[in-house]
Amino acid sequence: MFNELRRLPHPTIVALIAMATAVFVVEAALAPNLTLDYGAVPSRLTSAWNDLAGGGGGVNNAAVLLTAVWALFLHANVEHILLNMVFLWVFGTLVSEHLGKWWAVGVFFVTGVCGNIAQVCLNLQSDIPIVGASGAVCGLEGVYLGLALRWRLPWPDVWPLAHPIPPLQLAGFAALGAAYDIYSLTIGNSGIAYGAHVGGFFSGLLVAAVVTQVAPRYRGQ
Repeated sequence: MFNELRRLPHPTIVALIAMATAVFVVEAALAPNLTLDYGAVPSRLTSAWNDLAGGGGGVNNAAVLLTAVWALFLHANVEHILLNMVFLWVFGTLVSEHLGKWWAVGVFFVTGVCGNIAQVCLNLQSDIPIVGASGAVCGLEGVYLGLALRWRLPWPDVWPLAHPIPPLQLAGFAALGAAYDIYSLTIGNSGIAYGAHVGGFFSGLLVAAVVTQVAPRYRGQ
C-alpha cells in the first residue's frame, strides 16, 4: 500500500507560476526588449561583480546583479514557459509538501540563482541573456531526488501523473534529465543554458543533503 499525495500546488507555487506567466504575457504583448533589459547577461554580471569586488559601489551594479533573479521569470517562447511551469507545478508541489511552502520558494530562488551563476561562469564574456526558470525547476528536482534517496516518501500523485508512482521512479526521471543536461553541456550544444540546469540541479542536491543530515527521518511519517 502507499500514501497517496494528490493536492493542488500550494498558493506560493501558484503565485510563482502566475508571476512567470504574467511577465511572459507582458513581454510578448508590450515589452519585447524585456529579455535584453532584465535577462542575466554574463558579460554585464561579470563587469558588475568585478566593480563591486574592486571596491566600486553603486545602485547600477546591484541592479545588474539582481538580473540573476529577474531572469527566472523571463522566457524565450511559449514552449519554454509551458515546460518550465509544468515541472514547477509537479516538483514545487512535492517539495512544498515535504519541506514546507517557504522552503520550496527558497529553493526556487536559491537554486535558480546558483544555476544562473554556473552558466555565467562557463562563459564570462557572453552577451547572450540567460532567461527562464529552468535552473530553479532543476533545483527542485535535485531536492526531490535527494529527499527520495534518504527519506521514505509517500508515493507522489500529482497532475499530470496518471497515477501514483514510487518516489524513486519520479526521482529517477529527474536524474535522467540531469544526465542529459550534463551530456549536452559536455558536447557543447548551444542555444540552451545547460549550465544553469546542471548548476540548479546540483545545488538542489546539496540543499537536500543538508536537510536530510539535520533530519534523518521523513517528518511526515
